[in-house]
Amino acid sequence: MIRTVLVPLDGSTLAERALPVAFDIARRTGGAVHLVRAHAPLAIIGATSEGIVTQDMLAADDLMRKRAKEYLDETASRLGAEWGVRVVPHVDDGSAAGLITQVADDVLADIVVMTTHGQGGFAPGWLGSVADGVIRHSYRPVLALPENDESGGEPLAIRSIMVTLDGSAGSMAIIPPVRDLALVFGAEVHLVRVVAPYVPMDVVTTLTASQPDRDDIDSEAVQAKHELDGYVTSLEASGLRATATVLVQLSPPRALLDHVKETDPDCIAIATQGRGISRLFVGSVADKLIRSAGRPTLVLRPPKT
Repeated sequence: MIRTVLVPLDGSTLAERALPVAFDIARRTGGAVHLVRAHAPLAIIGATSEGIVTQDMLAADDLMRKRAKEYLDETASRLGAEWGVRVVPHVDDGSAAGLITQVADDVLADIVVMTTHGQGGFAPGWLGSVADGVIRHSYRPVLALPENDESGGEPLAIRSIMVTLDGSAGSMAIIPPVRDLALVFGAEVHLVRVVAPYVPMDVVTTLTASQPDRDDIDSEAVQAKHELDGYVTSLEASGLRATATVLVQLSPPRALLDHVKETDPDCIAIATQGRGISRLFVGSVADKLIRSAGRPTLVLRPPKT
């Protein structure tokens, strides 16, 4: 169950778009919202060329830290009263991604809700460095709201969640967080797995109907569907509606994006570690989905086993 929701803020309008989403989830579950803002000390980032930290710099640093705290306290008080939700503000020195990850662990956050861009703005085709850092290092589920999300900073209406899987234990770790989020909204869950054949020779020749199934793709697809059906049964036992689909495609990202366009889910879910992937996020299937799908994506870095 989702009872503790964490939202990172940096004072920007883009970052604040996560607030209605987070507070709506907390109000639905009777949970609490923790707001986090990191302060980067000028003593670290703003020293003179001679390496000297002046009294004026220290005074400015204190003022910036005070304003950050005032901003977070005011936001917590206003939204707590508006939504009828308990709010806990956290302001501390440090890097944004590092502090967010640490506070999420300290408060045992069930979910982190954040936009993929904040004060740094939007660079087309790339994730914000803070969002990327949190997803790389946190083992907490992150609901990433892309800059091009059409919700416009309003509470989400999640009726369907598309869960992308690859058959690995790591990818399956996303299912419990998906179940919890789906229960909040009464959403239907669609499990999708792409079986990608290995084609070392000419693609067209190898995939023609007259060629034998040398890599036993048909058998792998049948086995994949059998495994997904087991998870469907488990989700249905929790009171959710669920389906399973297996796609055979050379390019998993393209197959998944095509499936997004075809089925139009309200949310996508994926684990950042899958079969044979050493990079956790940038350049991965998860990254391509968040950048291209234009809708909220629930992302999880599975704990090491």
